[in-house]
Amino acid sequence: RNFLRNVLLAGGSNSPYAKAMRGQITLSQLFSEMEEGCRQHASASGTVLPPTFSVAQAFEEMAAKGMVNAPLLQAVRVLRRNGFKTGVLTNNWVDDSSGRLFTARLMTLLRRHFDLVIESCRIGAQKPDPEIYVYALDALQAKPQEVIFLDDIGENLRPAREMGMATILVRDTETALKELEELSGVQACRGEEPLPTACDPSNVTHGYVPIRPGVQLHFVEMGHGPVVCLCHGFPESWLSWRYQIPALADAGFRVIALEMKGYGESTAPPDIEEYSQEQICKVRSCRMNVVWRVLWAGRMWPWAGSDPFFSSFPPGPGAVASLNTPYRPADPTVDIVEKMKTYPTFDYQFYFQEPGVAEAELEKDIGRTLKVLIRSTRREVGVGLLVETPPASQILHGPELQYYIQRFQKSGFSGPLNWYRNMRPNWRWALSAKDRKITVPALMVTAGKDVVLHPSMSKGMEEWV
Repeated sequence: RNFLRNVLLAGGSNSPYAKAMRGQITLSQLFSEMEEGCRQHASASGTVLPPTFSVAQAFEEMAAKGMVNAPLLQAVRVLRRNGFKTGVLTNNWVDDSSGRLFTARLMTLLRRHFDLVIESCRIGAQKPDPEIYVYALDALQAKPQEVIFLDDIGENLRPAREMGMATILVRDTETALKELEELSGVQACRGEEPLPTACDPSNVTHGYVPIRPGVQLHFVEMGHGPVVCLCHGFPESWLSWRYQIPALADAGFRVIALEMKGYGESTAPPDIEEYSQEQICKVRSCRMNVVWRVLWAGRMWPWAGSDPFFSSFPPGPGAVASLNTPYRPADPTVDIVEKMKTYPTFDYQFYFQEPGVAEAELEKDIGRTLKVLIRSTRREVGVGLLVETPPASQILHGPELQYYIQRFQKSGFSGPLNWYRNMRPNWRWALSAKDRKITVPALMVTAGKDVVLHPSMSKGMEEWV
């Protein structure tokens, strides 16, 4: 009993644990010191260590069982939404072990959800040293009387309480949340579900992939694991996926969100043919073959040509999801342009056809254009392209709106509109895949309410969804 604890804490402020928490030794060095300490302690106490005994393995097994407390994380999101600053004080080590990716992922997750994350090994002070609490107060620009401090170790609460903070000893989540609600005045575990965490353009990895000389695509990347590739629609940006990117990364995926050709920092060739689905899908085929077992998800026109693409290039992706625009097999007996003219819903696409006309109107006031085109489904009076001063959009405003405006100021609207100027070429290319079938799980969501499953889907589709 307490064998490892006695070795870990032997030496008080100079114990292996204390030195690791202050960053004076790394995790691998901690393992080494503990292995030697265990041998000495076993010899002195007459204890026989198992032949397979390993401190490193014990730590790895402990880490593997670690889980994020989802209800507390939810409470943090609610508190931040109600104006609270939030922070984490963690006694932590410099992880140079083979399992360091686990630590890195955990720290990345915490930094996305909290205003401040303080690791003891980075500042040379650990809980319950009062120095780390003073450091946190200064970083948060808060007085002790304004702070609620939670910890599952009573010894760590004592200095905070003596400084004037309200404290909560976390023995079980439900009780801790009730106490947090009473002290904060915020219903942290009940009430309205907050918006998910959005990623910040300045806090994601940006990359560029050349697709041919002089033409490149911009993308952002987050997370590790199986790949999910996200493709946006019109008139949007990779930032359209700002809520999905961190959620998918937290769920264990590597997320690649493309900025489609003609948008933002991706190259915008002037030729209309550059935006045909055949050309776009050739790019996907040749540049993404290193991550073939990928879930592709996209919406609107950039995605419409993916179905012949995925049925044409084996072995194909792991799965495909199409949002908003359903798959319609090409019919050689139909003139696609004449067919679309029978649907008033598509009138805007014919307005887009003459180069320069729609660009002139849309680029006249980009902020106004985006506020009109990117809106919620709630009915709002007087919203339309003819409105001089449209009301603020409920789904695109503030810094996100400004980011969109900057992207379109850089790229203009010619490239995005050229996607619509390939109706007949796209239809002819789709005919080349007329009799082919999608043989991977395929989910299609249209109009935000209907789910249509491709008839050639695999039997495991229900489980995949």
